[in-house]
Amino acid sequence: MEQKKFMDIKRIVQENEMHKNKNTWAFEPGDHIVIQIKIDGSNASVRYDPETGKLAAFSRKQQIVRTKDVDATSKFLDYVDTLDAEKFQKYPDYVFFGEWMTRHRVPYPEKYLNIWIMYDVYDLKADGYLPQKQVKALAAEVGVPYIHVLYDGPFVDWDHCRSFMRITKYTDGDCEEGIIVKNMSKLNNPDSRAPFVLKIVNEKFSEMKAQKAPITSEQEAAKKMAFATVERMVTRERVEKELYKMRDEGILPEEFGTAEWKLIAPVIAKRIYADCVKEEAEAVEACGKLFGKMCGGQTMNLAKSILKKMDEARGK
Repeated sequence: MEQKKFMDIKRIVQENEMHKNKNTWAFEPGDHIVIQIKIDGSNASVRYDPETGKLAAFSRKQQIVRTKDVDATSKFLDYVDTLDAEKFQKYPDYVFFGEWMTRHRVPYPEKYLNIWIMYDVYDLKADGYLPQKQVKALAAEVGVPYIHVLYDGPFVDWDHCRSFMRITKYTDGDCEEGIIVKNMSKLNNPDSRAPFVLKIVNEKFSEMKAQKAPITSEQEAAKKMAFATVERMVTRERVEKELYKMRDEGILPEEFGTAEWKLIAPVIAKRIYADCVKEEAEAVEACGKLFGKMCGGQTMNLAKSILKKMDEARGK
């Protein structure tokens, strides 16, 4: 059975960093958000198979098939076999995502081990994730636990989100692994290139994660050069000029702002990149692929800021 893999949830980056671009600009005050506890198990999903009348089980990367080995995946299969497949029968296009609770870095009491906690559902036919209100209702309908929600309401700011970091539910310790912040107002928004789901990991556990291979001095120098080049070339003035050029070309109306984001988001980064290449091809080429990645993030941040100021100037 074909697998639908779960989204890759990025950690929060509030300001541009040397190796990461800001990724929070899809979250705006008043947006409906849901904050959930981030749990440290194994991502696993379930989907009803109409051909067999049974539930198919998947790890993060592949479908799980039964073997002679007894491990975490075989235990998840055992668990899935206890679920009532008939309750999933009317949802053949839904992929139910959750966390199979096994021992990882975060210590959990026995009552929270070897259970599957559901936190998302993907609708294959609609090609998008369901709102959390529906996910919670589905979890109750099919008889599985739903992830603990810390907050369900309007987005205030990131300090407000962080205020929930010390609330515990699954651990006996002083904190959970972190939180997941989901923007229901921007759910599956094709016009936004920023993620609508972000994670914030408690420092206590982020320090325990496996370290990536160290960056060489050459790689570090290359990233610094690309970062400096993007900062120099991808300016507010350049992005603003390109937006007005789009207006002159008839792509945007005479007066434009955030309402036209769906017209701007798919093309503005490519246009700025092309403009930079046209002006300083050698400088862009010297940065390699790094320039494109950093240019995209910087462009989107600046464009969003410019459009907001335009709205404010018109009293919107």
